Amino acid sequence: MKSNYASKWILQRVTALILIPLTFWFIYQCISFQSMSYGDIIYFFQSYINSLLFLIMMTVMIIHAKLGCETIVQDYVTSVSLIKTFKVIINFITLISLLLSLFAIVWIGIL
Repeated sequence: MKSNYASKWILQRVTALILIPLTFWFIYQCISFQSMSYGDIIYFFQSYINSLLFLIMMTVMIIHAKLGCETIVQDYVTSVSLIKTFKVIINFITLISLLLSLFAIVWIGIL
């Protein structure tokens, strides 16, 4: 089984570029959250554009983290069986994180 390292490298750079403006947007929003009440924050996430941007940010962040963790495992772990085990664990955590993020954002939007 051959991995395409070049495409993973490019995908990691693309996700990093997507995360730059989304991170600045989220930091700005977090600063404004200080002056908001709980109801205002819920109302913020019930907005479709804010929920969509947050969902995109979380999804891209999780994919970026997955690619980075896989790169670390490939570079520093020498045992083939450990590499396979770590990849299964990374994929499992990625899937659970994506599902929880999606569920939480949809749940807040419904409330």
